[in-house]
This record gives sequence, C-alpha cells and structure tokens, in this order.
Amino acid sequence: YLAIDISKEHLLEMTQELARHFPNIEIIALCADFTQALNLPLKDHHFKRPRVAFFPGSSIGNFEPATAQNFLKNISQALGKGSGLLIGVDLIKNKSILEKAYNDDQGITAQFNKNLLQRINEECQANFDFKQFKHRAFYNPDLGRVEMHLESQVSQEVCIGEEVFHFAQGETMHTESCYKYSIEEFQTLVKKVGWQAQKVWTDPEGLFSLQYFVNDI
Repeated sequence: YLAIDISKEHLLEMTQELARHFPNIEIIALCADFTQALNLPLKDHHFKRPRVAFFPGSSIGNFEPATAQNFLKNISQALGKGSGLLIGVDLIKNKSILEKAYNDDQGITAQFNKNLLQRINEECQANFDFKQFKHRAFYNPDLGRVEMHLESQVSQEVCIGEEVFHFAQGETMHTESCYKYSIEEFQTLVKKVGWQAQKVWTDPEGLFSLQYFVNDI
C-alpha cells in the first residue's frame, strides 16, 4: 500500500495509523504533489496483483475538467496497463440541494472559504479583515459546477506585502470550483485518457458515486 500526499505531517500520521490497524500490510509513505507526473518508488514484488489507485471523496471535482484528465492520465502512466482506478465522484443533483450543502447552517464551508484569507495574511503579510468579506456559493448550471466566492461587503483596500488592491462593494474573489458530473459525463471524460468503465456504485438517491475503471493503455 502506497499513500501519497503533499502534507508530510498529515501523511505520516495517517500511514502510521494504518500500519497499527493493518500490521501485516506493507505501507509506504510518499510525500509528493500527486497532481504532477508520478515516479513511484516501487518494485514489481510490491504488486502480485494488478495495481489499483484509490482517490476517495469527491476531490476530482475541484479540478478543471482538462486538469482532471491530465491528472488521471498521469495515474494511468504511473501504474501501467491493466491497472485499476477506484474514484469517488459527486453527481449532478438539484440546485437547491447543492447550494444548501455549500451554504450550510453551521457555517463550516464559510469558515473553510475564509481560511484562505487567514493563510494569505499569515504567509503573504496581508491585512484582510475577515468581517468585511462574506462567503457566497452558488451552482453554475452552464459550467456544471458550484462556485465559491468571497464577496467584499464594503469598498476597501487590502495590502498584500507592498501591493495594494482595491475591492468595490459587492466585488467577489472566485476561490474554488466544485464540478459535478453525471455518470456518463465522467466516464466520457476519463475514457479519453485510457480508462475504461467497469463498475459504478451509488447511494439510493443517486447523489454520489464510486466508480471503478481499468487502464487499457
């Protein structure tokens, strides 16, 4: 089992926990950016069966479609012909369900979105005032994605290092996109880079899917 993540601290914590739960499985940690081409430090004896990549959750939706294709192409090239891919994909659903999920009553998504301002303040010597920006999220049906924005509540200036940026009242920063796919759309997307659909599992309401592909390149 090879686990890959860019956060070394998180990666080591998770792989150590896995090793405690599964002491008979060899677990390797690789600190790397998995969105780039992968050169896996593995020998043939690590895989007596076909290699299978597991990309859980629905993070594939955070990639632009062309970037998602390139990411999946990198996986196919790293694992080789006959390998498998098990991936979680959020499905297209009613607009009201999507917008309620990204504007949750607890404000968790809003906190996640505003954390970007905190990071910029800490890492880029900026002076964003969190109270002057409001979380906005809405479904864009033309592009098939939920868009997350931070909207300036007043006319203001923000310093990032020595640069000064002006925000008009109501002006937004587009911080994240979350693409949603039909099963057919996603299968068409990945087929272009060599993955052939084998199996799909969904919840009873058809809100989320887990899809399995085999690499034929």
